[in-house]
Amino acid sequence: MGDRNQKNDSEFATLAYFSNAAEAGMVCELLRNNEINATLRGANFGALEPLPLVGGFSEIQLIVPVADLERAQELYRAFFESEEESLEENEDVGNK
Repeated sequence: MGDRNQKNDSEFATLAYFSNAAEAGMVCELLRNNEINATLRGANFGALEPLPLVGGFSEIQLIVPVADLERAQELYRAFFESEEESLEENEDVGNK
């Protein structure tokens, strides 16, 4: 019975794919700051990005524990939506 719970804790799901290591790192850090054990796969070639491979370019995979996937998706969406929003003149950040 204990082994089953440990297996569930170690299961990861892909949240997103990135071709840019800097962007992947920012999102990963956001999730970690919100106590989600996010991990990047394929980020080892950051200095060579985008690394051309047979069939396309390298991809950096952002993975999170399955148990945290829904919360991670919410944070991910909020991260990218907030970048698209801009403040009106004389508008305070707290009013958004």
